[in-house]
Amino acid sequence: MHFFLTFVLISSLIYSIDAGQCQVHNQPDYLSLASTKDNENRITISNFANNLATLLGLSPDQTDQQEQPFFYSSRPLEIPSSTWLFHVEGFDNLSNNGIALEDDDEFDINSIHSKLSQIGNQDTLNIGSILINSKSDMDNLEQTLKTQISQMNDQTSIKYIVIVCEDCKDDKSSEQLQNQLKTTIDQIIAKNPQTLAMTLATKEIAHVRRARQTTQVNKNITIATMYSDEYPVMFNLFFWTSLVLALIVISIAYVFLTLDPGADTIIYRMTTPRLKAD
Repeated sequence: MHFFLTFVLISSLIYSIDAGQCQVHNQPDYLSLASTKDNENRITISNFANNLATLLGLSPDQTDQQEQPFFYSSRPLEIPSSTWLFHVEGFDNLSNNGIALEDDDEFDINSIHSKLSQIGNQDTLNIGSILINSKSDMDNLEQTLKTQISQMNDQTSIKYIVIVCEDCKDDKSSEQLQNQLKTTIDQIIAKNPQTLAMTLATKEIAHVRRARQTTQVNKNITIATMYSDEYPVMFNLFFWTSLVLALIVISIAYVFLTLDPGADTIIYRMTTPRLKAD
């Protein structure tokens, strides 16, 4: 029994350690990475998503645990003019310089898109997808990235490219992907030294279906409107207040419609002239 519990505990620890990795390749001069101790150099995926949302001027999702900041900014109100996020799915990590991720949630770019839609900035996000199915796809990844980037709108400030590699388990594939991706990122940084460039590696492949169905970089996505946590309170307040007022108006109208001026109104009874008696 003790052996089984120990095995489960070790397995869960290994799973959390191998959940993924994030790495910041470049950031604007007013941003700096938060310094962490070696034994604390790990964040959750939801923490990464919330930090990214905060950098983009969006509200983070509420979590039960207190989250540590990923960036420190000397200009808190300033948003990066250019943000690049390369999300590689199918790898635990791409380098030894990244920050390990704990798996508490799935990173979903649609959450960022919904928040941008709420403030009318949904056009600032460009989404691209690349699916690696064979060795030739891996060999031509750099050219595929160039083609994908060239098709993106230069006016958009946030660019997200998901790279899905279903059968990239060996170290050679990881090194090859890392080198080609680094070359592309270096070219982006050379054009704009103030760009925010990051890579996110997660071992879970969650976007394979979407990547296979993606034929264009820019496409219209129907996303449900995201409501705040105060929405149920506001809904009940307006609903019940409106219902009570409507019932009051209906009651008043009913009383006036069934009113008998002679019998029900004191005004008519007091002003009715009295007949003179002989």
